[in-house]
Amino acid sequence: MKLRIAFFGVFLFAALMLVPAAFADQYQTYNLAWSGASFSNSASATGQITIDLTTLPNPNSDGGNMGSSIQSLTVTVTGANSGNGTWTLSDLRTNNWWTGDVTLNMLTELVGQPTAGSSWGTPDSSSGDFNLFFNPRSGGPFGETYFTMVTNVGKGDAMLLTDFDPVTTATPEPGTMLLFGSGLAALAGMVRRKIGQRA
Repeated sequence: MKLRIAFFGVFLFAALMLVPAAFADQYQTYNLAWSGASFSNSASATGQITIDLTTLPNPNSDGGNMGSSIQSLTVTVTGANSGNGTWTLSDLRTNNWWTGDVTLNMLTELVGQPTAGSSWGTPDSSSGDFNLFFNPRSGGPFGETYFTMVTNVGKGDAMLLTDFDPVTTATPEPGTMLLFGSGLAALAGMVRRKIGQRA
């Protein structure tokens, strides 16, 4: 009997530890890229952004932003006439985030997904938007029009967003934690059955 009580005490403790994780933030990291090719310049930018998908507005209407969903950000500009360098979340002033009036699939490449207009990433007025506006004092890139940033706070070369692609993340997702919890419950059932057979 003491063994059963001890076992269920351990099981209850493990289950209680899993409950908060099942409802925890779900972070996803994305590779970002911009290119100046469509504007006949050699500027390009690459970066990474980590977003809390549980707080990200998706869908989101025109004129919205990601709010506090951005957990980390790095953008590096190269090949521009001016405004080359690296900027981080601490340099960011604000951002634009518009899903084109649809719910985007955040687990696959965003550029090219269908919207209420053209595909997401099309620089028109109906297909959504993603733009970063770095603090003017930082000299970083600055959003100018849909999916388009200009280096050196709007004084350099224009670049169009070409990539918003999820990468593998080590942060456990709620589904993973629930699956682990289900396995733990099954294991508890098997142990309980063996204890019952011995009694």
